[in-house]
Amino acid sequence: MTRAQIWHSLDDVPADLGPSAVTIGNFDGVHAGHRFVLETLREAAAARSLAPVALTFWPHPRHVMHTPGEPPLLTAREDRDRLLLLDGVAGVLDLPFTWEFAQHTAEEFVRRFLVEGLGMRCIVMGADSRFGRGNTGGAEEMRALGERYGFEVIVLPDLGPAGPGSGRISSSAVREALLRGDIPAATAMLGRLHTVTDTVRHGFKRGRELGFPTANLGPRPEGLVPADGVYAGFLTVVAQDPAHVGTAPLLGAPATISIGTNPTFHDGSAAAGEEPPRMVEAYVHGDHDLDLYGDTVRLEFVERQRPTLRFDSAAELVAQMEFDKDVTRRTLSALARDASNPL
Repeated sequence: MTRAQIWHSLDDVPADLGPSAVTIGNFDGVHAGHRFVLETLREAAAARSLAPVALTFWPHPRHVMHTPGEPPLLTAREDRDRLLLLDGVAGVLDLPFTWEFAQHTAEEFVRRFLVEGLGMRCIVMGADSRFGRGNTGGAEEMRALGERYGFEVIVLPDLGPAGPGSGRISSSAVREALLRGDIPAATAMLGRLHTVTDTVRHGFKRGRELGFPTANLGPRPEGLVPADGVYAGFLTVVAQDPAHVGTAPLLGAPATISIGTNPTFHDGSAAAGEEPPRMVEAYVHGDHDLDLYGDTVRLEFVERQRPTLRFDSAAELVAQMEFDKDVTRRTLSALARDASNPL
């Protein structure tokens, strides 16, 4: 196998994959705890001359077995699989999760998908990992199956803030931090900046009228939208509208990002008795003539600067936006200095 790949069925797995080392999970957010498992997987695979593979699922099993859409996910499917590949696995087996799939017993799942499907010779798993119908399989069951089918089992402690065994970094904890606007806490647990991704759409153009044109995302971008407020961050164009091909796409452009319902204005876009729409929009610093309509952009969140506020006039809002822009500039400058001078 020549390059990392994403597969959506056992039929997609290349015949030349060879024997593998595998880890399984939902990997929502691909946070630092997940990356601890993935790092161990890579090391175990290299020491045993095996191909490191991550097996995951879509939709999230809880969305199928319990309540659709709950919990809200940190990352969309494509972003999650991209992050897994960036962590150095040889391939991602991303299987459709259905009610029927969930009926596999623990042994059936291991035999069919891991041993026979991926040629697994070693598995790396967390101490609390569960698998099989009704989540009946755990570390002890996996060890017993390893003896039966001839594979090694490596069980890892949870990764906490101070290292293995010092607590637990979880997708739920990252989600809670984002929903209260605590971006530094989320960043520390993720080990990277949180992102949301969507196609830029036409908005009400009020920002352009005020001298602050914004890239407006849709009502349901991919990735968990943090708490309402104004944020310092970055914007990257990840896919261009065909009309823009040939122009240089933005990569990590400084941006002031606003999340909320624009309380200063009453757009009339909500029906009587309904809440106005919640919007995500980004003002890109430096170039006021950008045409991003139709481009797919990724926003990265660095820090929450303030909550959403209502202003009595457009002039007050413009003054605050000038101040927000300056705060963003100073925040991102400080981030650059910290990155270039690590302690």
